[in-house]
Amino acid sequence: MADDKREVHIAIVDDLKSDRDRLAGDIESWALRAGVSLSGMRQFVSGESFLAKYSPGEWDIIFLDIVMDELTGIQTAERIRSLDMDVLLIFVTSSQEYAFDAFPVHPFDYLIKPHTRERLFGLLDEALRVLVREEPAVTVRSARTEVSLELRSITAVSSQGHNVEIACADGRKIMANATFADLAEKLQKDQRFLLCNRGVLINMDQVSTLMDDAFVMKDGSQYALRVRGRAQVVSDFSRYQLSRIRGQRGGNR
Repeated sequence: MADDKREVHIAIVDDLKSDRDRLAGDIESWALRAGVSLSGMRQFVSGESFLAKYSPGEWDIIFLDIVMDELTGIQTAERIRSLDMDVLLIFVTSSQEYAFDAFPVHPFDYLIKPHTRERLFGLLDEALRVLVREEPAVTVRSARTEVSLELRSITAVSSQGHNVEIACADGRKIMANATFADLAEKLQKDQRFLLCNRGVLINMDQVSTLMDDAFVMKDGSQYALRVRGRAQVVSDFSRYQLSRIRGQRGGNR
């Protein structure tokens, strides 16, 4: 095996051995075609057995069967997401009815049983592009210091007089010496960002729940939806989420 092959670490969590083995075999076929190494691929018979050996940052892609005894795939994903926001989660299911139940844990995609090689290979090709893609960043000036922020680390941006407050996923609040209009123009080139109210821009990947009048973010903060044009904001958010579910994600992950 060539030393320059990209290593991809994949976990398969499914309580049906026949489904695990079939998926693993097809992933191995994809890896040969894509020229990647799967030296770290492993199978797990349940969410509990996976979590017992789980370490954040250990996996690039985790395939999770949704319907399992004891811990479901969604419950397993909730525990994973509490420790790792970057790993790509792919739910494996025989029905699409669970798609919106899984929304809060932000899955990368869904694989419907019985899967086809064409669908699986296309999904893995897209996942590989995400794994090797450099995350875009924005540089802002705070006091006398320049701060570079990856876009995925930004939860929301809000106007604060002549400055802008940037709320980060790690809990930081950065007061940037910039106008809201200038920063919003840069961020809205990435389709993750949505203007939900006057002077408030949110990262839709950081949303936990959409309420009637506000977005609740993963850190518990809330941002109100504007009254005029609220239906359009909800529509834009729903369209973005559906595009992710269908594997047609806009912008960068």
